[in-house]
Amino acid sequence: MARAKVIKKQNRCFIELPEQFLSTEEVELFALRDGYYLLTVPLSAVPAQPQSSAAPTPGEIAVLHKLQAIKFGDRTPENVSRALSDPEKETLKRLEKKGMVNVFRGDKYKDGVYNIDDRVYPVLKNAKETKPQETSATRDPSQNTLAKQGFLVIKDQREARELSERLKSEMKSGSVVGTKGFDGSFYVVTRDYFSRASKSILGALEKEADAPTIAAACNLDADGVRAVLQHLAESGEIIEKRKGTFAAV
Repeated sequence: MARAKVIKKQNRCFIELPEQFLSTEEVELFALRDGYYLLTVPLSAVPAQPQSSAAPTPGEIAVLHKLQAIKFGDRTPENVSRALSDPEKETLKRLEKKGMVNVFRGDKYKDGVYNIDDRVYPVLKNAKETKPQETSATRDPSQNTLAKQGFLVIKDQREARELSERLKSEMKSGSVVGTKGFDGSFYVVTRDYFSRASKSILGALEKEADAPTIAAACNLDADGVRAVLQHLAESGEIIEKRKGTFAAV
């Protein structure tokens, strides 16, 4: 239920309607009983939606759950495309053809946002999300890079938020950890890489040093060292004495 303010002018009443009414010039008002009215667009103006009697497949349900997890205002085609793997994008196209998903556009959403059809929600509520075993083919490029090298340094904040959402279960279990550095970058490392690299890094910090110096001494990638240093500093095991320069506590 939504409340709308009544504007009274010249003995007439006006209300502000939701954006869904922008596409029509007329509305229909039905008097249900005293004090109760039904306001709707003319039924003839409602575009027919493709209907499918087939229930969504487990793969389609997984994509619907992933779409549902994204805030409605952030479900732009660009953001959704970045959040989905290539196979998931094909699944999304099938869902659009079935009428289970559509792109809604309005003044507030000029680029369009993906909308899940109301009839799908009961299915999502009752269905268990099936999460097939993840492979390199179903991960996005960032996840593949993280799995391969054990660390990531992300400077784009939107990309960092999206990756955090995709890695929610891994971060909850502790197999992946992430933190935001003072430089604004987001540092992500796997628990395995952190355990291995932190021993070498702490051993090399006999005196204050920066990431490239430590990386050369430990034969590690400089970005990987930066990522581990940020997490060590956050836990209080080391301190950042100056910008980019660290020392043991």
